[in-house]
Amino acid sequence: MFTFRVKASHAQMVLICVILGVCMPGCSQKEKLGAVSGKVTFQGQPVKEGTVVFTNKAKGVFMTAKLDEQGQFKVVMAKGAGLPPGEYQLSVSPPIPDAPMGAGPMPPPIPECPNIPQRYRDPKTSGLTLTVPEEGTTLNIDMKP
Repeated sequence: MFTFRVKASHAQMVLICVILGVCMPGCSQKEKLGAVSGKVTFQGQPVKEGTVVFTNKAKGVFMTAKLDEQGQFKVVMAKGAGLPPGEYQLSVSPPIPDAPMGAGPMPPPIPECPNIPQRYRDPKTSGLTLTVPEEGTTLNIDMKP
């Protein structure tokens, strides 16, 4: 068994840490995100409650964007606004009801939401896809019955 000892001064150790700190960020480039926003309507009227779900299995991305009172949404991930560039399947889901934490008698029922047709609730049947470029995109979804 070999023992390797390095004798370095405090100043040398600080210099090594600074050099590594400067070089390391270049080793792992941050993935760019393309801004994604838009509006969801049902027969021309804003869908005021619900969530747009973006799925890209190849990249391992499953992201949601909540609808506001005008039916608008904006995708914001932990690493910033937008999605990694690529192809996404989409669905539009009813809002998730608020439920108290912990054990309860029964979870609250999911709202009916007749303005979100059943076929749009599953990415396999929605027919909704989106290509996200690095420069971002806007998506307007007008659902039909």
